[in-house]
Amino acid sequence: MTKSTKLKAASLVTAIAVVTLAAAPPAEAQAEPGSSRSDTGVGTARVELSEEHAEAVNRPRRIVDLGGLIEPWAVGPERWIDWRFSLLDAPGGTQIDSLWWCVDEGNVAYYPSEVLPVEAIPELKAWRDAGADLLDVMVAETHKRGLEAFFAYRLNGFDRGFDDVPHEQPVKREHPDWLIQGEGAWSPGGLWNFAVPGVHDYKVRILREVAENYDFEGMLVDFARHPPCLPVGHQWEHRDAMTAFVRKVRLMLEEVAAERGRPYLLAVRVPATVPGCHYDGMDIEAWARQNLVDIIVMGCRSIEVDMAGFRRAVAGTPIKLYPSLDDAHSPDGYHFPPIEFFRGLCANWWHQGADGIVAFNLYGGTLDASKAFGHHEGGNPAVHQQVFREVGDPEALRFKDKMFVVPRRYGAGWEDRWNCYHNANSEAPLPEILSDPDRPVSLSVYLADDLPGVSARVKSVELRLLLSGATAGDVAELKLNGILLPSPAVKDDGWRVFEPTPRQFAVGPNLVRIRLKERPWGSRTPVAVEKLEVHVAYN
Repeated sequence: MTKSTKLKAASLVTAIAVVTLAAAPPAEAQAEPGSSRSDTGVGTARVELSEEHAEAVNRPRRIVDLGGLIEPWAVGPERWIDWRFSLLDAPGGTQIDSLWWCVDEGNVAYYPSEVLPVEAIPELKAWRDAGADLLDVMVAETHKRGLEAFFAYRLNGFDRGFDDVPHEQPVKREHPDWLIQGEGAWSPGGLWNFAVPGVHDYKVRILREVAENYDFEGMLVDFARHPPCLPVGHQWEHRDAMTAFVRKVRLMLEEVAAERGRPYLLAVRVPATVPGCHYDGMDIEAWARQNLVDIIVMGCRSIEVDMAGFRRAVAGTPIKLYPSLDDAHSPDGYHFPPIEFFRGLCANWWHQGADGIVAFNLYGGTLDASKAFGHHEGGNPAVHQQVFREVGDPEALRFKDKMFVVPRRYGAGWEDRWNCYHNANSEAPLPEILSDPDRPVSLSVYLADDLPGVSARVKSVELRLLLSGATAGDVAELKLNGILLPSPAVKDDGWRVFEPTPRQFAVGPNLVRIRLKERPWGSRTPVAVEKLEVHVAYN
């Protein structure tokens, strides 16, 4: 019996309710405004889902651990389980409710496959030869701990597994017309062009194989790896083709859900803003209107996400919104930051209405496991463990020390700053040049904490300003919510530290204006605001 047959047989016994499917309407059906039905060949009707599906969407997910797969395979399945689940099994537990398993770049399989080339890592072959299927192990061990399991699929990744194990991509060789090549195509083998229906069918086959053979609760289609997924410079014009692809994935998963007798959820990871989705050719509003997705994961290395814009886009739907943090491809200037950074970041997201938080590329093992396997040396495992234990409960964060920061553009890792929006933080306000006193720089720093309301608990609050190009003779002035703050202390490392009172802050956005009041005679070096941070310590 194949895995697929086993799942189908089990579903006949255990099914409680069957998901209602909405078939795509015929091509002559009325299209929604702005659609190009003739280009996509699929309809735009809203997909109707069962009550059981809605209940699954509404499961609590305080923290989703979206983990990568740079793992110590050589230790074998049993010791790998001990390592990978060591934090979840440790005393005190975590606030993780869902594990989303990211299996490399999406163009090779780490599991038996009839669709993709199979990853040739010798250690994993030894697993398979011993009868241990990686995805089976992941799902079983996740469920054993009472947690939800998703399969995370990178939509447009590299053509290989690890860098020293290249893989030929036969489908790319056979169908070069299915690829984006040239400008914007960062992968040497070309990127998949989702304006091509054949690409849709190929990708749906990949995802169907996993959905039918493994008992995941849902699937994440990850657009962060990596735009462009549509013809460069024309992504928004081809948005209906991408909507058609998402619809095909949704309907495929609904077929699998009906066969097994319980829901199969669909999440997508998209740019941090609604206009950014448009830039990359993703009509997120159409996806919501047509009920094509259940969870939207916003951003990658983002400090700020367009929560209000996404709320408007999904209004009237059950879709959940999860901002995403990434401590490997970090926002510029905040690579491996302290726990106070993550507390402030997540407190802001909860205050803005997040339904949960996705943590990507955070270390999921204990420190003892790290030492035992020599894994993630030089990373930030101690802080990551605090993240998993703290940031999923906004009430528990209330009186913990935090830092709130103004975002910086770009970041660690790779990003395309011209052809794509995703991954780049291209609209972040810093750095910003200070010119003459009549042209101050205006910035907004968001604080979830009600400092005026809890001033008795506030031990200290500092507003820290970092300038580049400034000398000891440069005098910077700063107003917080219109209040001129006293002159700062200038530290040896260049930080200018102001000491506002708790009452001078507002809950939510705080407007800060900065100007150079005086410059030494003849100074011509440009001065820029590099960082602005608020540090709060509690009694």
